[in-house]
Amino acid sequence: MSKALRGLLILNAVVLIGIIVATTGNAQLPPMTNREGIPFFNVNINPTDVPPLVNINPNGMVPKVEIVRMPEIPRLDMTKMPDLNVRMAGCANRQNFQTDIGRSIEGPLVITYLDLSQPVQATLSSPQNGSKRVTLGNASQLSTAIYLRTGQRLEFGADVMYSGCVPE
Repeated sequence: MSKALRGLLILNAVVLIGIIVATTGNAQLPPMTNREGIPFFNVNINPTDVPPLVNINPNGMVPKVEIVRMPEIPRLDMTKMPDLNVRMAGCANRQNFQTDIGRSIEGPLVITYLDLSQPVQATLSSPQNGSKRVTLGNASQLSTAIYLRTGQRLEFGADVMYSGCVPE
């Protein structure tokens, strides 16, 4: 056999061994896995001993937090006024809705909105129980409704705007 053919066979054998070694060996380890078998990469995002600092206030101003305290809303004592029955109900019929400005409101009417521009004295008069007085401030608003029965009347010392529904 000639020297050239022998050199070519040796070169082919070396290349073949190199290919086999390259395909069976691993260049890097597979990623590590946690207890559930999910692979992850162990990466150090902070290679120094100094912990990272985050400036949450870049303008150098101390944030100010204020809590607004709402004024107390006076509530009517319903035990002293049994004629004022609280009932949540809207108007079932559009024609029964009533809104007006005046110094007195006559029942039957379910008052759902009462706008007072200033503190005012209110008097509830009823044929069965006489009359009772209460002072309503301009900060008070109705959180429910006032039900005036037939013959009952709510009178004010000044004009008020009201809305309500005549029950059927």
